[in-house]
Amino acid sequence: MGVTDERLILVPSTSKQNHRKAIFLDRDGVINRKLPEDYYVRNSSEFDLLPNVLDALAIFRDLGFAIVVVTNQRGIGRGIMTEKDLSQVHDFMKSLLRDAGLELAGLYYCPHDKIDDCDCRKPAPGMILSAAKDLNIDLSSSFMVGDSVADIEAGKNAGVRSVRICQTLADYDSYEVFPSLIDFARFLQNEVSCSSKKLI
Repeated sequence: MGVTDERLILVPSTSKQNHRKAIFLDRDGVINRKLPEDYYVRNSSEFDLLPNVLDALAIFRDLGFAIVVVTNQRGIGRGIMTEKDLSQVHDFMKSLLRDAGLELAGLYYCPHDKIDDCDCRKPAPGMILSAAKDLNIDLSSSFMVGDSVADIEAGKNAGVRSVRICQTLADYDSYEVFPSLIDFARFLQNEVSCSSKKLI
């Protein structure tokens, strides 16, 4: 079974001149507070937006990045939650973003368990590659931001620069490491304002 996706804005184009850059975001631990291992966000009451996430997303938008969520949701494959449960959680998340004047370019999730043979569960790059094709994204100008090794590997496997969100700033497999999403957003903002060619 391939990638299951929820596309919010689909802008197909075959012109390379219209390629756009993107920030691919893991969900749990990056956008919302991550629950303990083997627990899953099954309803809106369990979805707790992390501090300053909306500010970070606004910075990405203002810098011209399409914002795409790519998330593993193996609770579905394990029978702990349903795709309807996940859809309701995502509807709630999108409503929080809309209230702040923000919108995702796309939202992709993998419902499979670790033991399933799929090409979409991170660290496989399936969700990123599907989004790049659907949304005409230039992977070489894009970033994958996540809090796990699987996120970092998925970005590397897709050919994007991987950024790790974690408190321990010692991850040599990542392009950069930051304690929070807003720290990465401000770093990018500063790089642009200084006209640096390192990242953009």
